Amino acid sequence: MTRLVRAELAKLRTTRLAYGVAAAMAAFAILTVVANVTAAGDQGNPPLSADSLVPLVGGPVTLLAGAALLLGILGMAGEFRHQTITQTFLATPNRGWVVAAKLVVLPLAGVAVTLTTLAVTTAVAVGWLTAKGVTPSLLDANLGRVLAGALLAAAMFALLGVGVGALFRNQVAALVGTLVWVVVVEGLVVSLLNAPSLTKWLPSAAAAAITNPGGAHLSQWGGVLVAAVYGLVLALVGTRFVVRRDIT
Repeated sequence: MTRLVRAELAKLRTTRLAYGVAAAMAAFAILTVVANVTAAGDQGNPPLSADSLVPLVGGPVTLLAGAALLLGILGMAGEFRHQTITQTFLATPNRGWVVAAKLVVLPLAGVAVTLTTLAVTTAVAVGWLTAKGVTPSLLDANLGRVLAGALLAAAMFALLGVGVGALFRNQVAALVGTLVWVVVVEGLVVSLLNAPSLTKWLPSAAAAAITNPGGAHLSQWGGVLVAAVYGLVLALVGTRFVVRRDIT
């Protein structure tokens, strides 16, 4: 298992997937900070203050969970798309162990991408606030909760992404299926059913509970548990498909 984890880490280091996702998220986070700072004090927006650091850093958090989900899907289904899965299974005939290694490595990659993005976001936000004469505190407990929630969400949703990728295997089908689920099932069908007691148990609500606990959501750890269950169930079902079906 250790050898497989090292092999998966080597794949991430030598491909552009994680670097591309990290660069895109960092760029988006910087744009978010610039937009929020520029709009501060205008059109009813609150002026900049020491408390502005938390919302500035927390702006891209929800999207980071989506990026981790994407990373998990591409890291799993991408091997089938690029046909590198054949060499992987020839080197390691036990296909279940291959999926297990990805369930370890890709959540770590999601955490690394999220941590990098949040570090860039925090540096830009602190620098800009300081330039505006505001002295933010990096020891704010609320900031710590935002950062912890973002890292937890990244790990859980990368796990979920691996499960989706293993289940569909086809990269396009996995991405389209995920989009349909978010937009149609969680966005349209659930709203038509008007069942808030059901909504909070869905993956998107679990992400919201992790990154923005409180309100009608589950508790933060409840969100982590729900997201982990979704990820592990999909991973188990997907692993069964991977083991039983032909590669081609």
